[in-house]
Amino acid sequence: MNEPLHTAFLKKIVNHPNTNPDITGTLGKVKTVRKSVSRGVFMIYVVRKKSARVEMWIYRGSKPQQVDEAKDLHHHFRAKRDAIESAFGEELNWDHGRRKTAFSIQHDYDTFLLEDTASWNKWADIMVADMNRLHAALQPHYL
Repeated sequence: MNEPLHTAFLKKIVNHPNTNPDITGTLGKVKTVRKSVSRGVFMIYVVRKKSARVEMWIYRGSKPQQVDEAKDLHHHFRAKRDAIESAFGEELNWDHGRRKTAFSIQHDYDTFLLEDTASWNKWADIMVADMNRLHAALQPHYL
């Protein structure tokens, strides 16, 4: 049986020569590669059929107090939005609207198509470089 496309593509991320091991973990079960950078803060590569993104994902748990902690941490970063986006070099998406217990700071790729396997090397290069830039922009503000 062939492996799923998202698994094959994410292996390109994990094995990319410029992948930063400090922010790139192992292949997950839900079309992601993620690594914890501090308590409840993860750097994640997300791949879907018609989109992809690199993000800092903030999740402390689903209990109200944990959600409030995650929200407070997101506000900490959001208060430094101008400095973070300046260091990153472009605007970021600060609101993933469907989430109720987690928050993110992300760079989205709306033109990514998983089935376009001929473009995988290009996308891996872009996503790894952008994840490295995102981490570098956020790192001075980690708590």
